[in-house]
Amino acid sequence: MPAAADTDPPDYLTLMKAQEMWKVADGSGITVAVVDSGFKEVPGVRSESVLPGVSVMSPPIKEPDKKYPPHDDVDGHGTTMTAAIVGDGSGGAPKGLAPGAKVMPVRTSLGTPMAFAAGAEGAQGIRYAADNGAKIINLSWGDYYAFEKLKPAVQYAQSKGALVFAAMGNEGAGNNATNLITRVPGVIGVGAIDETAEPLDLSSHGPNTDLAAYGSKARIRCKENSGWCVADGGTSYATALASASAALVWSAHPDWTANQVARVLIETAGGPVDGAKRNDWVGYGAARPSWVLLKKAGNPGAPDVDPLAPAPTNAPAPSQTAAAAPAEAAEAEAEAEAEAGLPWQWLALGAVVAAGLGLAGTLIVKRRRR
Repeated sequence: MPAAADTDPPDYLTLMKAQEMWKVADGSGITVAVVDSGFKEVPGVRSESVLPGVSVMSPPIKEPDKKYPPHDDVDGHGTTMTAAIVGDGSGGAPKGLAPGAKVMPVRTSLGTPMAFAAGAEGAQGIRYAADNGAKIINLSWGDYYAFEKLKPAVQYAQSKGALVFAAMGNEGAGNNATNLITRVPGVIGVGAIDETAEPLDLSSHGPNTDLAAYGSKARIRCKENSGWCVADGGTSYATALASASAALVWSAHPDWTANQVARVLIETAGGPVDGAKRNDWVGYGAARPSWVLLKKAGNPGAPDVDPLAPAPTNAPAPSQTAAAAPAEAAEAEAEAEAEAGLPWQWLALGAVVAAGLGLAGTLIVKRRRR
């Protein structure tokens, strides 16, 4: 990675009209839970922007009483996501898109030798965030093996009124493995684009991509979280910017529900360049909160209707026999993928999290597209 002083990242905040938006709303009153590798107090992120948070890291078997502080991060991934949302731009850090918001760090074992436990820990952390005032939950990672725990945790958070964003993954240029969490109904799957709104080759993509955000050259923590460098932020960084976009909108409209915030972001997104309503790379397009705040665009619609849910039909309900077939097919497909091996199994082995994680598998269908 080049040093931050050597390469300046494109100013995506200018393109997003951040300065103008902050005159209307800056994220104040909104708490974003960053369930990740924790947060380390570093130049560029004011301490008052980060809540005490919690650590859900599992203690070593030989030290069952060991505690880990949430304000620590040996890897830097969680610190980078936090800065992308609330950073003050000093010391080589990025300026956060929603500088008035509060980040609740939820520290898991991501980036440590115990990373194989991060999925189950993340499920616990998601529930904690939902129970402690987080309006938005940022998941810039995923875990295939812990999905059975992650899915109900995400659904619990949604039942408490939280809006969940999840990275699509960074396997687009490889086998295009996507994050299972993006398949949960109501979760906003986020892809990555560059400053010209072109999808990044690395961005995983598919029918569960809902929005996109900048994920190209950005200031991230590097050198074991000892400094700021410039590198591709990937779908992790894009997810943090999507979460920050939601914080801006929700700050301006605190009476809206998660469904309404999601709906206006989808309605005002900068759609695919070919004029299609959506595609698998960018979903409905790049998040443009400025259209909501400055142009008053977007109809929040019904507060209790998921904007990503399939439209109701008058067709009769399928028989139990008919319903079983696709379920069995999905189960068989998931088993086949598991047997074939997954490209991101290194996560379960405890490797350090880079600037975005691409995770894989197909277990459930999130929604149907017309």
